[in-house]
Amino acid sequence: MIVISSDDLIDIEQPFIITAGPGAGKTHWLINHIKNVLENSLRLQKSRKIACITYTNVAVETILDRLGPQSVSQVEISTIHSFLYNHVIKPYIAHIAELFDIDTQKINGHDNIEPGYSKVLSWLENHSKSEKLKHPHTIKQLLNLQENKEALFNWISRIKYSFNNDSELFLEGRESDARQLRKIVTVLESDLLSYKKLHWREGKLDHDDVLYFSYELITRYPFTLKILRAKFPYFFIDEFQDTNPIQATIISLLADEETIVGVIGDPAQSIYSFQGANIEEFKKFKIDSLKKYTITENRRSSNQIIDLLNGLRKDISQKKHRNVDLDKPVLFIGDHLKAYNEIKKLNGDDIFIQTLSRDNPTANLMKFGLDSSMNTKVLNDFLLTDSNPKRRNIIKSAMEALEFTEHNDYKSAIKIMSVNFSDDSEKEQLKKSISIIQKLISSRSSFLEEPLMTFYELVKKDIKMPGFRKGDIQDFYNNHAYRELALSINYKDDVSQHRTVHKSKGDEFQNVLLIANTVDFLTAPKLDENEEHRIQYVGISRAMDSLFIVIPKLLEEDKEIIEPKFDFQIIYL
Repeated sequence: MIVISSDDLIDIEQPFIITAGPGAGKTHWLINHIKNVLENSLRLQKSRKIACITYTNVAVETILDRLGPQSVSQVEISTIHSFLYNHVIKPYIAHIAELFDIDTQKINGHDNIEPGYSKVLSWLENHSKSEKLKHPHTIKQLLNLQENKEALFNWISRIKYSFNNDSELFLEGRESDARQLRKIVTVLESDLLSYKKLHWREGKLDHDDVLYFSYELITRYPFTLKILRAKFPYFFIDEFQDTNPIQATIISLLADEETIVGVIGDPAQSIYSFQGANIEEFKKFKIDSLKKYTITENRRSSNQIIDLLNGLRKDISQKKHRNVDLDKPVLFIGDHLKAYNEIKKLNGDDIFIQTLSRDNPTANLMKFGLDSSMNTKVLNDFLLTDSNPKRRNIIKSAMEALEFTEHNDYKSAIKIMSVNFSDDSEKEQLKKSISIIQKLISSRSSFLEEPLMTFYELVKKDIKMPGFRKGDIQDFYNNHAYRELALSINYKDDVSQHRTVHKSKGDEFQNVLLIANTVDFLTAPKLDENEEHRIQYVGISRAMDSLFIVIPKLLEEDKEIIEPKFDFQIIYL
């Protein structure tokens, strides 16, 4: 392993892997390397570019901004899904459309696809082993018993593509997502492809489908790979620790011939297993002539925060680049909202505190200024209770579109709302979506604390949807406030003051409040084995000057472990 700094240059014609901890200047190094390639490569032409792949759209914008407009014509910067969609799926999907029942005429991008009642019902009724769906797991019992339905939908929403021992891709679900259905999971899993095809026939692809079909096209039609190599003689991947096996395989195939592949990442920051990422892909990555480098400095944080980070991991001891002594980290014991208010009280109301949470509902509680006593699972209950797919999807999309505008994400808001007008022209979709969103924005305060039925009645004036019969769903709309459901919305590219750790990747903040549920990431850190510990590590590492952590409680035996190991100021709320 060759130690370099974030300012060092390396051979532009050499494949590489760089391991670097948080704040090491990975993006800074990558920008300099791309500029070095642009200035010195003899293999770039008008039609040949550098491909730079990063994990989020926010990171894409950061790299674009730092590179400057003069470089854009020769560098293509995007997420892996966008890259593969544009360069593999769009031009070549027709080659396998008939084989996989894909309606290519209806494909318009890719997005998250959630299981709907009608789709799941159709799948179960036509399942190749439907005769085995017997008591206590008949189709009616699976869909009408709330506990079964919740487990089933959760399991379906997280099915993934995996490689078998013959390096063939297949679909599987996580058994832990459907424990009470474990006796029937094997039966259902035998025909997951039929469920997928229900969406493909409507031209709907999710993010995993993009990877799956890209792999199928590349391996079935080698000319697609040759075209990619010809167009992109350099292929650089940031945040490589978040790569899943399909991505890693495609990248390795690209490197087989003339493309120079380089990857950058940190295994201690691998936190996307729910999207198929596997920390082992970084550790075992190997291609011909690969050189290994490491950057050990931390350019971001104060000495006190770096000491805490070094105390949590064993493989890298980061050097203090800024070498600035500031306040010791604070460990609050109690509620997250009280911790936030206490920081304001101690430091003045003008201080900006970036809060980072483990999950979306907690981040949303902070957005609304609510404490942890609120129920944050109402939206999930709504999706399971309202069995009318049209009404359910209209209400959900309208709610998401409105809340996205609260974070200035108007592009996503319009895209979500326009789904309700899929039969119209693009011009009409845009016109209607903007009109309804503007109406919802102007009247948001009038229904925020009111029952969901108030929101339903408002949306219904512009979008036709079914009414109600007396029963559970009507009661639900009358008994739950709009705000309760809004607490569970997952924001696509959240750049707000209150966001999840996952949405903060690639970012840094002067002052951070990390909201944690447990304390074991401090008492017994295991970054190699435990993703939850890595999530907290990433959250801590976003802080530049001031770090605050809040946990619900602290046992005396845990305090005795923490105090001699870390230099915290501990405050009980």
